Amino acid sequence: MARLVWWVMLFCVAGTVAPAQVGTLRSTRFAGREYVRAADVAGYYNLGSNRSGASSREEYRREALQFSLVAERRDIRLNNSQHWLNDPVVAVNGRLWISKADVLQNLDPILRPRQHRSAGKVRVIVLDPGHGGGDRGARGTTGRTEKELTLDLTKRVERHLAASGAKIYLTRRTDTTLALAERNAYERARKADLFVSLHFNAATSSARGIETFCLPPVGASSTASPRLRSGDRERQSGNRADPQNVWLAHCIQRSLIRATDAEDRGVRRARFQVLRDASSPAVLVEAGFLSNRNEESKILTPTYRETLAKAIAEGILAYVKSTE
Repeated sequence: MARLVWWVMLFCVAGTVAPAQVGTLRSTRFAGREYVRAADVAGYYNLGSNRSGASSREEYRREALQFSLVAERRDIRLNNSQHWLNDPVVAVNGRLWISKADVLQNLDPILRPRQHRSAGKVRVIVLDPGHGGGDRGARGTTGRTEKELTLDLTKRVERHLAASGAKIYLTRRTDTTLALAERNAYERARKADLFVSLHFNAATSSARGIETFCLPPVGASSTASPRLRSGDRERQSGNRADPQNVWLAHCIQRSLIRATDAEDRGVRRARFQVLRDASSPAVLVEAGFLSNRNEESKILTPTYRETLAKAIAEGILAYVKSTE
């Protein structure tokens, strides 16, 4: 197959990349998409050689940087957190390949966040307690509702962010009904620099863990649905902050998993309205499953919600620090 020099990366050179590596990444077209060898990606980011002896898996690590992937899967490990890709990893000629779009849209913002810093200091943070009023959200096995737990969690996050120097606003402070469009309107009115929507999950009784969502890039599918829909090719307001979205999601997800030791369901992509219509970097956190009896029992304790809140705040502050 004909190979083309991947010029995109030539114009994304970081000071930490060795000069000999500049512009050496090459892409090859498989099934209509351009892919790059995982080994070349690891070389570009100076992650060392493959440490895995399995043909279907590759793993690279240098100091705090880590990158591992498995053939035919969309989830990878990136700096000790799970991330979901736009396209599955492919195995060709005994080597693993990752799509060029995923390197640019998923890996680069995490491995070189300072190259994607948004202009200006984070001065205003809007926290969004999911649901409320007539919209109760998920209901746990004990009958407790998501709307009351998200409000409690959000107020705890607010307290942990109080000394950050930023102005903290909540889209709701009581059990009131608030439309999705109103949440985004509130964010715009406050001229937010960050928007974080907090939720609890529900599915089968066996589902468990924490996941953090950000908006898919233009032309990329959602994590839950690999098929592209017509609207997936349309640019949304939230896409203006694509690199910041994934970096903010990474910071919060990594902090939550470290603090709770919950199952890492990863940084995922979805076109939720509050993410799609956001005017600032935005994420939506699902902080555990109320439909799982064991996980719900932890969520219902104030001590665990305090742990969640502290971890979310620390993730936000890690993002803020990286932008300054």
